[in-house]
Amino acid sequence: MAVWKQLLLCVVVLVIAGGGWYAYQHRDALFGGAEGQQAAGAGGQQGGAGGGRRGGFAAGPTLVVSAPVGSDIVTDNVRAVGTVLVPQSINVYPQVTAEVTEILFKAGDKVAKGQALVRLDDADQKVALDLAQVALSDAKKTLDRSQKLANTNNLTLSALQDAQSAERRGEIGVLSAQIALDRRTINAPFEGVVGISNLSIGDLVTPTTVITTLDDPSVMKVTFLIPERYAGRVALGQAITALAESKPGTVINGKLTAIDTRVDSTARTLKLEATLDAAAAQAIGVRPGMAIKVELPFPGDKQLAVSALSIQWDRSGSYVWKVAGDGVARAPITILERQSGRVLVASDDLKEGDRIIVEGLQRLRPGVKIAEAGQASDVKPAASGGNGAKPLAQGS
Repeated sequence: MAVWKQLLLCVVVLVIAGGGWYAYQHRDALFGGAEGQQAAGAGGQQGGAGGGRRGGFAAGPTLVVSAPVGSDIVTDNVRAVGTVLVPQSINVYPQVTAEVTEILFKAGDKVAKGQALVRLDDADQKVALDLAQVALSDAKKTLDRSQKLANTNNLTLSALQDAQSAERRGEIGVLSAQIALDRRTINAPFEGVVGISNLSIGDLVTPTTVITTLDDPSVMKVTFLIPERYAGRVALGQAITALAESKPGTVINGKLTAIDTRVDSTARTLKLEATLDAAAAQAIGVRPGMAIKVELPFPGDKQLAVSALSIQWDRSGSYVWKVAGDGVARAPITILERQSGRVLVASDDLKEGDRIIVEGLQRLRPGVKIAEAGQASDVKPAASGGNGAKPLAQGS
């Protein structure tokens, strides 16, 4: 295409664009001049200029949906991970070195106090006990003869005392042999549940060999740490709740039963101990040594609660629109805590029971008339055009 044709085409495009821009900027004068003159003649030059912009509000009240301001208690909950323990939990050891001859339990058995768990080789101890009993029997016979002779003055006092000492040594010998024999049987020191054992018949055990574990699950406790700033707010008997990974969602109740006497100077934490509902804990498989989530609630103050949909923000902060008669008023708020669908707030301009706008917020301004959606309104919409602008100009 020739250069002059290109230049001509550019000029035509610029003229069309300029004309369109001019028409857009002067659209009222070009397309609505007659209506503008009628509005100006009815309300005056100033009223006509302002009435055209305010006509949107004069058309009728803004439809909104409101909700009452509620209230709730702000709780300060401390969450921690604790360790489950039982007051009586031990590893069972033998007291002597010997060979295992009998195992009388299996893992998970509930045993009574004093119940035999393992028997060791005790042949030598039985022989020693028999010898001690024979020696005691001989000592008693000798003492009987000595006492008869002493009664007839045919035995010296020193000989009688030697016979008495021999009997006492015999009694001690029997007792010693009996203790050695008893140590070949390993008994449960308290009632509880035994754990898994790696023993087999014929194993040689020593005082360092773990026979099994023994736990008393009738009482379950949990120890956990809290920040030092709560040290002055905890008290014995305070309620707690716990959740175990063995069955998420099942709550175990408990209460504080011990508070440590000092704060850890490194971690700045305080150690607490709580007693759990043992039956509920065992029902969901909680066992000693398990990690468990603990929640310790502290009661708080009553605070206002508003719908999350009602909150708006600008440069001055967060606020809500409060219903004031047939209009609205702005109420600044301070957000305290967010919950599901609502927010706890503090405000000097709100009280419980006040109604606030939750829908229709985009068209609200100070002084705007409102009507509840779905309810009849005393304010009737004004007709559009010059007749609608005239009452607004008179009111202003």
